[in-house]
Amino acid sequence: MIKVRKTLPPLDRLPRPLRGVALFFGKLQWKLTLAYTLFTVITILILGAIALAFVWYTTFLSNTMPNRIADGLLRVGPALTPYLEQTPPDQAGLQAWLQKVTLDNDLVISIPKDDAVDETDTVAAQFGRFATVAIVDAQGQILAAVSGDEAAPDGPFQTQLSPEAAAGFQAALQGETDPALLSARDADNYLVATAPILGPEEQVLGAIFVKTALPFEQGEFLRIVLQGTILPVAVVMLIAGVIAGVLFGFMIARGLTRRLQTLAEAADAWSEGNFEVLARDSSGDELGTLARQLNHMAVQLQTLFQTNQELAALEERNRLARDLHDSVKQQVFATVMQVGAAQASLDHDPGAARTHLAETERLVRQAQQELTVLIQELRPAALEGKGLATALRDYAVDWSRQNNIETGVRVSGERVLPLHLEQALFRVAQEALANVARHSRATTAEIYLSWEGDDVVLTITNNGQGFDVAAMVGKGVGLRSMRERMEALGGHLAVDSQPSAGTRVTARLGRAA
Repeated sequence: MIKVRKTLPPLDRLPRPLRGVALFFGKLQWKLTLAYTLFTVITILILGAIALAFVWYTTFLSNTMPNRIADGLLRVGPALTPYLEQTPPDQAGLQAWLQKVTLDNDLVISIPKDDAVDETDTVAAQFGRFATVAIVDAQGQILAAVSGDEAAPDGPFQTQLSPEAAAGFQAALQGETDPALLSARDADNYLVATAPILGPEEQVLGAIFVKTALPFEQGEFLRIVLQGTILPVAVVMLIAGVIAGVLFGFMIARGLTRRLQTLAEAADAWSEGNFEVLARDSSGDELGTLARQLNHMAVQLQTLFQTNQELAALEERNRLARDLHDSVKQQVFATVMQVGAAQASLDHDPGAARTHLAETERLVRQAQQELTVLIQELRPAALEGKGLATALRDYAVDWSRQNNIETGVRVSGERVLPLHLEQALFRVAQEALANVARHSRATTAEIYLSWEGDDVVLTITNNGQGFDVAAMVGKGVGLRSMRERMEALGGHLAVDSQPSAGTRVTARLGRAA
């Protein structure tokens, strides 16, 4: 026997106000809405993290910033050409120019705009806090220099450069104009860039070298970016994302839950046997396909149900026809014969006529008993809510009185059974007792109903004349009917009998049948 342990749902452990909130937000519509909202918020956070990582990479890892410095220096070259075209070069003018563009330790140079129409159409380009700015001639000799974070260069300039800076410096003196080849990050994470200063015929007159520090440290960078950009934008986007997620999720979830509700209502109707209700969903997505498949299943179930009802009714009519043919019809025919014999002997032999009439009365009573049995079979007692044991006791009392056969009923370990199992076992008992009345010539019979583990066992025994079971295989309609009932429910029927030794019929069913 399976024991079911009763446990309270988790919601029952919550206080009443929280329970109402949990039930409200436990609905599928709100679950989907919250899921959409959470997905939107997470997406915004991921995009913010990607943006922060991109800025971090651009600032501290890639050559984007050195390349931009080199590109700016290439635009500065034409402004320095007049100083280098002189012989000797105007070092004082170059030094004054450097002092002008390096105010307050920041390098700010006016460079021509991309769409400049003349030399005065410029824009101030900020190169950041410089460490060293130097202008050299075509041989790499320093003509003018200023220093910020470092000491002023002295002596051969190229020998004072890091390998990364020296490579770009040498390329500039060779006339290279690709910013990617003129700039780099050195080992100390400084930004270094060199640009050639070209003459009217594109000859190299010299070069300008710039070494700048990063605009801020990594910790300061995080603080500035987070406080100045990421956090304000993230807050606005999160608020907008929550609002958009709730509205969008609510609308999508509402439509989805309505469609699921339609399927649930149709399923409830089908569970009650009403297969005329169909799930109305004409969409082409998975839910629409599911609704159409379920509707098709409902139509098939309705057809199958009707077919089974018709087959059951036909089987019951055939069984009744066989029973009427085998019992009542034969008895009525015998009664007619006895009445005819009584009429023939009434005038010349009244005693014989009375004998025939007495036999007629016996046959009529026997036919009445057979009809009573058939009527009771049409209205099983198990369907009246009595329970199988009570129904068998009541039926045994009536059957014993009608057939003048002493009958006992024993029940062991009674439990509740599903209605379809009770009905099947009751039918078996009716059929077995009917066979006892018709064929056994028994004086006593017993019905024993017991539960053995998960099985229920019904045994009907009698002390009648018995029969050869092997000889009856395939012949007894009643035995075949009982066996088919049991096998249809996953059970089995056993018949044990011998001539002059009585009969035992045992029907066994599992409770899960």
